[in-house]
Amino acid sequence: MHSENLILKFILMEEFMKKKLFTILLSVSLLFSLTGCAKEEPAKEPVKEVQTQENTETEETRTFTDSVGRTVTIPKELKKIAPSGPVAQLVLYTAAPDLLCGLAREFPETAKGYIDDSYYFLPVFGQFYGKNANLNMEALLAASPELVIDIGEPKENIGEELDSLSEQLGIPVVFIEATLPTMESAYTKLGELLGNTKECEELAEYCKELLEDTSKKAASIPEDEKKAIYLASGNEGLNTNASGSIHGDIVEQIGAVNAARVDAASTGGGSEVSLEQIFLWNPDIVLADTKELYEKLLKDPAWQDLEAVKNNQVYQIPDIPYSYINNPPSVNRFIGIPWLGSIVYPEVYTEDIRKEVTEFYQLFYHIELTEEQLDEIL
Repeated sequence: MHSENLILKFILMEEFMKKKLFTILLSVSLLFSLTGCAKEEPAKEPVKEVQTQENTETEETRTFTDSVGRTVTIPKELKKIAPSGPVAQLVLYTAAPDLLCGLAREFPETAKGYIDDSYYFLPVFGQFYGKNANLNMEALLAASPELVIDIGEPKENIGEELDSLSEQLGIPVVFIEATLPTMESAYTKLGELLGNTKECEELAEYCKELLEDTSKKAASIPEDEKKAIYLASGNEGLNTNASGSIHGDIVEQIGAVNAARVDAASTGGGSEVSLEQIFLWNPDIVLADTKELYEKLLKDPAWQDLEAVKNNQVYQIPDIPYSYINNPPSVNRFIGIPWLGSIVYPEVYTEDIRKEVTEFYQLFYHIELTEEQLDEIL
């Protein structure tokens, strides 16, 4: 009996040990299982990082609709821009000089001392297209502009040309229309594009107020009192920006008449005419686009019988840093409006021209003029 009890106790203890071992093994198994699950969690992290990167890239770009209706994807914040030509270069210098990473053309000699010296060291890309196209692709790509900006008068098929240019360069290209009557809206659109709305609105307001004031003054001049002006250019003075030319539209803006009634050339070089034709037009005033031509007109015997020459009504167009009347046909011509008005109709345009020039240069060319510089300019 005693031995049977021992056997039973042994069997019960064995069963107990088996159950305890099972419990231990189950606990260990669960522990490893939980540890394994914990180790799998970091596998989700790379997915999260990829998603964050994609969101960052999207936030760094935006779309801009240019003056011909093209929607272009550009960086959200622009740091480096390139002009397509001289007109764009000058407008961009007035609106956002610090963003220029290069030039379409070197600043002229007349600009020395009136344009910040640091801009003379920028690389020159050349003009992107047109009659004077001379783009240096290597210089452009080396400067790494984020955007190319074309500014001026819209040409036929300009949208297709810009799309093709952008594809060729691998750089977005936008167009901003900027003529004499649309310069205000050009600056407004540039403020949206470049992100300096406040500065560009100030320039836009200047253009708007000047054109509004001039239009009222021009309208007050009777038709029979309007004076005829001949714009003389070229070595002999026989090239001119005729009526209808974008390079000569300031004449009509002040209420005068362009004496040259011929087909207007589309380039700054102007239309070729004869001296006989100029005598037939008999302009009241002649404007010479260089000092050399101005002196020639005063001394050349061939011109001496022209009424404007006999009446001392020959003037040299100021060209520091750029022409007040024609080249380039950009915002430089806005100061030419009060200047020409004060010469042609001094009884109507009564503003202090020295004060007008000082204000314009400060606002657009970012320079405080000295009295000596004013004397040189005028």
